[in-house]
Amino acid sequence: MSSRAKLAVLATDSLKRCVDLGAAIVAGSMFAAVGPVLAAAIRADSPGPIFFACDRLGQWGRPMRIRKLRTMIHNAPERFNPDGSRLVEASDARVTRVGRILRGGLDELPQVLNILRGELSFIGPRPDDLFAVELYRDAEWLKLSVRPGITGLAQVNGRNDLPYRDRLKYDVYYALHRSLWLDARIALRTVLLALGARPAAPLVPLEIAERVAQSPDVIALGVRIRDALAGVPAPAEAAELADLEDRLRSVAARVAP
Repeated sequence: MSSRAKLAVLATDSLKRCVDLGAAIVAGSMFAAVGPVLAAAIRADSPGPIFFACDRLGQWGRPMRIRKLRTMIHNAPERFNPDGSRLVEASDARVTRVGRILRGGLDELPQVLNILRGELSFIGPRPDDLFAVELYRDAEWLKLSVRPGITGLAQVNGRNDLPYRDRLKYDVYYALHRSLWLDARIALRTVLLALGARPAAPLVPLEIAERVAQSPDVIALGVRIRDALAGVPAPAEAAELADLEDRLRSVAARVAP
């Protein structure tokens, strides 16, 4: 990657970080105002803690702990799809009455702390369970090359209605073609969905994301990332990660969206 291209990437990432920090301050202020009310509603609705904490995969496989407002019954049994991913249904009996309201996005508010710490972004692939490294195949490892987010391309293109493998294709597409413009479109679509809108057309057609994920260059890069992160959650060396980021941008320039 040329010096000019590296500078452009650095400027874009720095601007995105500034946007994240500003939005996190606003969201944090909102949570401080409505948090006590939400906490009281959760406690009144069902027994158990207010928060649900879990470990997830961060950028380059680094583990992080995220917290959400509890939306399920306490100690709800885990359920999984045949492909190993978590099963989440719209009519899931484990979700409480208050939880159904919170799942519009309010349950994610505590994650502003992860954003302030630099572990999460507002826009990016949703972080997977630590065991997901046992599920990833080839190009799907590119998901770990970017900072995960609270909402992402897969979430505005079907979310849990999409099979897990299709969601990963969108994550690979985002890792290669992320930009402030794409982030703005994802943010707008997230707001529209939260308000009840149901756009007819996907933000990015699944066929395009699938074609990108099946590119030989992308598959080769995914395998290289898998090998570099062998032994996840232990991160690879900084120099090796920098080289992978260079290769990521080079492959993105060759793979048309």
